[in-house]
Amino acid sequence: MSSHLFLWMRSCIAVGLFLSATASFASNQQLRLHCQLFAGGEDHAFVFAPTTHPYTAKPIDLERFRFKAILSLGGDHIEHIKITVSYRSAGQALILQQATYLPPFTQSQSLTGRHQIYSPDLGRELSYECSVMDAP
Repeated sequence: MSSHLFLWMRSCIAVGLFLSATASFASNQQLRLHCQLFAGGEDHAFVFAPTTHPYTAKPIDLERFRFKAILSLGGDHIEHIKITVSYRSAGQALILQQATYLPPFTQSQSLTGRHQIYSPDLGRELSYECSVMDAP
């Protein structure tokens, strides 16, 4: 009798783990990074989706700033979010900031806080704030 109970409990645990993993996979596939950027006197909004190929992600060019956000998808979950801001001057790109965010990600709240980044010359400014949200 106790072996049947033990088998039943193991089956319940296995089903629970499977459902949990499936829900996690589905929710991570639907997460997006929403970023509000301000550069050159204009507001911009961008949405970034998870990717399994981070090196193919295209940066956003605003004025002389370059903003790149990558949601690295590893298997069934987002392994990390990496944001890189660089500045283009004299044919070169100078990395001004690079930040990596690790799970768990709180949804609908600011992930990054407000960042203000200044160019090395002329004091140009790029400011941004990003949040993790469900896909629409």
